[in-house]
Amino acid sequence: MPARRGLSSIRWSIYAGAIVLLAVAAITTLRFFRTSVVVTTPVEGPVIRAVYATGTVEPEREFPIRATNEGTLEKVFVDKGSPVKAGDKVAQIVDPALLYSVDQAQADVNEKVARADVATSPVLSEYDARIKAATEQLGIAKREEKRLRDAYEAGGGSQSDVDRASDRTQTMWAALEGFKSQRGSKVLELTREVELAQSALKIAQWKLSQQLLTSPIDGVVLNRPISQGTRVAVNEVIMRVADATPQKLVMRAAVDEEDITSVHVGQKVIMTLYAFEHAKFEGRVRTIYDEADVNRRTFEVDIEILEPNDRFQPGMTGELAFVVAEKEKALIVPSQAVQGGAIYVVAGGRIEKREPLLGVAAVDRVEIVGGLERGDEVVISPVTPAMIGKAASVKRMDPREAAGLNKKEEAKPFNPMR
Repeated sequence: MPARRGLSSIRWSIYAGAIVLLAVAAITTLRFFRTSVVVTTPVEGPVIRAVYATGTVEPEREFPIRATNEGTLEKVFVDKGSPVKAGDKVAQIVDPALLYSVDQAQADVNEKVARADVATSPVLSEYDARIKAATEQLGIAKREEKRLRDAYEAGGGSQSDVDRASDRTQTMWAALEGFKSQRGSKVLELTREVELAQSALKIAQWKLSQQLLTSPIDGVVLNRPISQGTRVAVNEVIMRVADATPQKLVMRAAVDEEDITSVHVGQKVIMTLYAFEHAKFEGRVRTIYDEADVNRRTFEVDIEILEPNDRFQPGMTGELAFVVAEKEKALIVPSQAVQGGAIYVVAGGRIEKREPLLGVAAVDRVEIVGGLERGDEVVISPVTPAMIGKAASVKRMDPREAAGLNKKEEAKPFNPMR
């Protein structure tokens, strides 16, 4: 009997072991046939839909200082980064031809003044001599006419002699008046010549004065000027100046043509600059320029920086988000949860397809307006049609991390100056 009992006990142990092995095998098999997915749950957070672009910090307006005449750049008084005031001299161009033009114009003025001066003008002297001679001839004609008229009245002459004398007097008077009129016309002509010569002198002097280039504004030299001794052409840019104080800087962006219709004046813009790690700056669209860059297929847009940092410098670059729609608090899921316009959840251990109502869609997150609850396990790994209805094993991901809410720069309150 004891031997039978021993055998029975061994037999039961074998049966129990077999049952355990079968159970483990069944569980392993079930696990093998389950679909593994990554899930998270909806969470409350901000969501922004935006148009994105890159941009550069630039002055509102640059002023090119150009050569007003051809010549040699004899002296440069400033360098890149030099502060300047309006009227400060920045460069000197020298062209000997301009100095010669001034001397020539001055000599022309002197000549024209001398020709117009009554005391020195040979032209007016000639007219004065003619007038003097005509006056004397008129006097003679008048005396002769008087003598003949007196004789005729005394019965000693003829009427024809008086008439001829009268005609001669009229002829002499007409000649005298003609000379006077010619002299008056010549005076006007000489005066006009003087005025023209003086105007030409002023222009020559102005051109000479323009060889000294000055700054049109208070600002700073943006680029390195052309080197001294260089021969420059008319209208060639010697340097550029601008007001580069932070309050006068704008963010100049290049917006793709497919996005430009979503941008409007006054629109809110969130900016990040590579020089300011983890900082965000807010701005407003100031100007949208009409003409596109045909090569890059972009439009230039100026953004006013609302609270610029004192360390802003022209040339800094960054990224911009033109806010199209935003909500401070919304029920959100990661954007990868939306697959083909649908969202998939794990309910009762199986994958189900949902078609919730979606709201604002950002790059990394999407607003859920209806059709999902906070506790729903939303699949954020890829789902194929064959997986719908299948049992699923899940790997859960923190909802804030999945929705991108734990990023360092977004975990803090927005402060454009930090």
